[in-house]
Amino acid sequence: MQRTFYGWATPNSNRVTVMLEECGLDYAVRGVNIRKREQFAPDILALNPYGKVPILVEDAQDGSAPLVLFESGAILLHLAETQNALLPHAARARAEVMAWLMVALTSLGPYTGQAHHWTDLAAEKPEAARGYSLALVDRVYRLLDGRLAQVPFLGGAAYSVADVAAYPWVARAAWAERDLATTPHLARWFAAVGARPAVQRGMAQPQGARLE
Repeated sequence: MQRTFYGWATPNSNRVTVMLEECGLDYAVRGVNIRKREQFAPDILALNPYGKVPILVEDAQDGSAPLVLFESGAILLHLAETQNALLPHAARARAEVMAWLMVALTSLGPYTGQAHHWTDLAAEKPEAARGYSLALVDRVYRLLDGRLAQVPFLGGAAYSVADVAAYPWVARAAWAERDLATTPHLARWFAAVGARPAVQRGMAQPQGARLE
């Protein structure tokens, strides 16, 4: 099977490249520079009409139509299920991993992205918006720290797709003016996950891409 990843140096893109590396899969990389608005090019819109990355295209090369996937959470779950990787089979353990995966997908990522907008990207930075966005990030960081005070990984005893989803966003803690030293259990987790070779390889993709 031929896999092609479309993305840039964004946390959501790196979720996918880390997962691909953790699964030991070969994949081609197509850089899509979002600062140059390449995500709105016709060939990218043909894959994802939302005009967003990441995108993963799986071509079985047997004459059937390629599978085109977008939205990082959907891609992570597809890879976890089809590769039998980083997602428990037992119902209780699976449900626990899924709950913390949803925290990464619906809270950690969006809140950090909003904070980045109001602390850095916005032309005007009203203090009310800035303060509100940072408070949301603080809440989820305290939640994650409390969880990791009890278990080594977000899903429980074992490294899982929930950790893959969370790590690239925690790697951008500075976007929300966070100092990981204030959440020591999260800092311990971040160091452990970041030491994984697959994580290091995935975080380096696309090679040479910079989000400036």
